[in-house]
Amino acid sequence: MLTPLPPREWTPIAAAHLLNRAGFGGSPAEIHRLHCLGHSAAVAALLDADEDFDLFPAPEIAPMQRPTPGPKAQIHGAEVRALARRQTLQLRDWWLRRMRSTPNPAREKAVLFWHGHWATSIQKVRDPFLLLQQNETLRAHALGEFGPMTKEMTRDPAMIRYLDLQTSETGKPNENFSRELMELFTLGEGHYSEEDVREAARAFTGHRYNPRTGTFELAHRRHDKGVKTFLGRTGCFNGDEVVDIIVSQPRCAEFISKKLWTFYAGENPPQGLLDTLADAYRDSGLHTGNLLRRIFTSRAFYAPVIVRSQIKSPVQWLVQACKILEIPLPAAAVSLKVLTELGQTLFAPPNVKGWDGGRAWISSSTLLLRHNLAGQIVRGAGGRLQAPDIDTLIPPGAAPSSLCDALGERLFQSPMSPALRAKATTFLDGNGTSPAARRDLLHLLLSTPEFQLS
Repeated sequence: MLTPLPPREWTPIAAAHLLNRAGFGGSPAEIHRLHCLGHSAAVAALLDADEDFDLFPAPEIAPMQRPTPGPKAQIHGAEVRALARRQTLQLRDWWLRRMRSTPNPAREKAVLFWHGHWATSIQKVRDPFLLLQQNETLRAHALGEFGPMTKEMTRDPAMIRYLDLQTSETGKPNENFSRELMELFTLGEGHYSEEDVREAARAFTGHRYNPRTGTFELAHRRHDKGVKTFLGRTGCFNGDEVVDIIVSQPRCAEFISKKLWTFYAGENPPQGLLDTLADAYRDSGLHTGNLLRRIFTSRAFYAPVIVRSQIKSPVQWLVQACKILEIPLPAAAVSLKVLTELGQTLFAPPNVKGWDGGRAWISSSTLLLRHNLAGQIVRGAGGRLQAPDIDTLIPPGAAPSSLCDALGERLFQSPMSPALRAKATTFLDGNGTSPAARRDLLHLLLSTPEFQLS
């Protein structure tokens, strides 16, 4: 069920679909360049792109120092919290701008997936430096093997703080992390026992981090070195050995490959496809980049039921809108306000399950917000945003049919539906083609249900 896409079906619409789902979309020129590469080369160009670390150096953020008890503790504490808010805003802006402009969008899209998978929040972690470290860890492993990533996440200071591992010790293991590790991160509910949770918790006792440096430390005296029985195996397991046992379970490949397909392609895949995905992931050694290569080159990924059927997440909506309109992102505070109102604040997922996604992104209130925000983007919002060059997007003097063709290619990466084309043509007939009218048309089209889909 992952048979390759026939060459004749590699069309500009297919190239746009690949760029939308593997990355964050692009302008007509970017889609054209990708299509001209050919299908296999286009997938390789996305998954094997050059690193961009020199283009997006990490913000200069240091670990938060907690106030020491004393008369000035309250004042110092307020200063620390204010600094954390400023640095978190800086961190969000850095990542969004990376998504908007990176030559390696597939890696950033994968980092966004894993951010929702290994969900931790600034609300509890309260240290932007730890979240920056985690983001870089996810980036390093985003398109690599799942096993090494999982081991790194068991030692990740933000995760240790978020799921209370720093209190776990011999004789008093904290089961919070071990439960979520299996239920949400690797196997799914019902594929382990309560005894497995308790035994795995013992293996992760002593996991700590140094708050002054933000680095992992194993407190050997607090680590349970005793014999444990976990998922049918017995030994003096430590955390890494527990992870090895988990990722060797057939269920792990099934669980993660389904989440990847749902994120990149579509919900509720048939069982036959799920089995094929799990086999491909397992055969690759749980190598995420290799599985995505199989997915992105498969005919199933370009099926009519998949193309333009996925509701854009708020991050996808904002970044893709800026890319296709060829404008920079809004200022950091504006972007934060937009994403918060739409329900996806980076570094602050609602809970350890991450964001629900799909239809949960859209409600009557968020749809109205998207409509209003589209208008602000089109018009520049009083100088807070850079308005798109309307003459580039909708050339003056062009016939309505030509304008509809150009807008369909840019905004929807495919011809407009007859109903939408009639709506646009009627608007042009009634309002003319002045710059203000063309901006109103652009706002109208960005507010349609069709634009909410990728």
